[in-house]
Amino acid sequence: MNGYFFDMDGTLYNNKFHEVSEKTFEMLNELQRQGHFVALSTSRCQMELKNLPSCMRNFQFDCVISDGGALVLNKQKEVLEMNCISKEILKRIDSFCKEHGLVYRYSTRDGNYFGTPCSKYAHDIYFHMYLNFPIYKPYVNDDVLNILVFCTDDMKEQFKLAFKELQLVEYIDSIEVRASAVDKATSVKKLMGSHEFETTYCFGDGVNDVDMLKMADVGVAMGNACDTLKQVSNVVIGRVDEDGIYYYLKNQ
Repeated sequence: MNGYFFDMDGTLYNNKFHEVSEKTFEMLNELQRQGHFVALSTSRCQMELKNLPSCMRNFQFDCVISDGGALVLNKQKEVLEMNCISKEILKRIDSFCKEHGLVYRYSTRDGNYFGTPCSKYAHDIYFHMYLNFPIYKPYVNDDVLNILVFCTDDMKEQFKLAFKELQLVEYIDSIEVRASAVDKATSVKKLMGSHEFETTYCFGDGVNDVDMLKMADVGVAMGNACDTLKQVSNVVIGRVDEDGIYYYLKNQ
């Protein structure tokens, strides 16, 4: 049995046009029919998976790694692992964002919220990406898995200095925040240890997939992947809008 771990946006899902390839999911079903382990590994939280096309929502992944590795669910949606950011740090982040006028969104096991009032800037970025929109709920004492802080370059540097003990991933418009030593690669590695796959394949397109591809037996970068990811991958395949996954796996 092989293990196949797929990123979501830009890998399984063409988030630019909000499209899913039927051929891709034909191949995922075929992998499961052959007895392989097929998992999702995404930075999306559970609520951000709800507005995806039905073929993706209905596909029974053998495991779902969400929130950038902070939450791991089995096929029955039972929690295998849950790593939250400490409440003390959450209060520091909340204070930092309020002091500097930053919008941040936080995710929990079953929820997704803005901790500060949302600006049009953050609204447009978020809705374009996920086709849904968190409600505003000031942070009190929730168990938080993942945070997205919307900020410009100068504020990114200040935030990184203030919270360098955390796991941070920088994007064009934001910074993703997780607890220290929590990421996709760590979660995949634990599943590799418990399942003893013959070969582990990891597919991705972004900077948050770098460590996951580096530790896989075969790291597969999409044709639309960032250059950083392509440089650490074992193979670069077709783009997400070219059925890259389907044609690569069909010829294996």
